[in-house]
Amino acid sequence: MQQNKKDWIVKYAKVGYVAKGIVYCLIGILTAMYALGIGGEKASKSDAFMEIEELPGGGFLLGLVAAGLIGYSLWRFTQAIADTENKGTDFKGIGKRIAYFISGITYTAIAYLAFKIGLTNSGGSGDGSSQKMFLAELLDKPFGKYLAIVVALIVIGNGLVQLTRAVTGSFMKDVHGMPQDQFRTLERAGRFGYAARGVVFAILGYLFMKAAWNRNPSQAESTEGAFDFLQASPMGHIMLAAVAIGLLGYGIFMFVRARYSDISFS
Repeated sequence: MQQNKKDWIVKYAKVGYVAKGIVYCLIGILTAMYALGIGGEKASKSDAFMEIEELPGGGFLLGLVAAGLIGYSLWRFTQAIADTENKGTDFKGIGKRIAYFISGITYTAIAYLAFKIGLTNSGGSGDGSSQKMFLAELLDKPFGKYLAIVVALIVIGNGLVQLTRAVTGSFMKDVHGMPQDQFRTLERAGRFGYAARGVVFAILGYLFMKAAWNRNPSQAESTEGAFDFLQASPMGHIMLAAVAIGLLGYGIFMFVRARYSDISFS
């Protein structure tokens, strides 16, 4: 019975990777199209969900994606609590498990947003204002400004971790059984994807820190704000297109993880 339960969680986790891949692919495609001047938009997760909702049977499809994201959340919570990767209880191990738990909470909220859009046919303000609301709540607490700066540093640190994975290729260590002729191509997609994700996290952390320092929650931004920041930089459209294509590569790599990753209990 216990083994059947574990197998169910592993299968559901793989579905979660597929759902996550779909979301990142849509964000990447829509934003790349915008950057290249062929339509699209600077897309957030809610924009991606709205695109799915507008398809024939979109509400049902969006429900499937949301259910998949719950699967991904469940796997993150399992990694954190059951320590499936044997991270241990030292400082580094606890930190990694806390990161898994936070990821689980984050994707639970994203899944809720998808369900909400599917039910109401409206993106609302969930994806665009959640950072502003979170910062406003932090600033209302004692030492809230400094707590918010710590949060920003954690987000920036996560971005640096993503960039490190892109450089080292360490994200491939759990991918097994992939045909050799596909390995190099998909590894490049993963490197590009993790690098793009690292850039986005770093920008989000910087913008959150700036908003905290100025005690101005309206300056905290979502993914669209990070895209605006990139677009305003030198060679902005090229930078935006590169990051968007990278996020598409990350989405594709999530499909690879669903197929070839060793997702199991130690």
